[in-house]
Amino acid sequence: MSRRSGRRLVLTGETLAKLGTGRAGAVDVMTRAKIGSPEYKRASYVLNAVDDLAEVLTGDHKHFHSRPATTEPRE
Repeated sequence: MSRRSGRRLVLTGETLAKLGTGRAGAVDVMTRAKIGSPEYKRASYVLNAVDDLAEVLTGDHKHFHSRPATTEPRE
């Protein structure tokens, strides 16, 4: 007999905040580790996985990417 897992809907805002923290950690490792090292490769994997999950949750693969400034130019 199968059982229901009791899992609920994903709390998107809360989940995205936690993913953002994990993504920032991966970026930190990538800035310090030698390019091509095992640490760099694993951090890159984490970064891509976070971006993929953000796309599933928000529809935007670049949810955590920096955005251009939105301030109007001076005349």
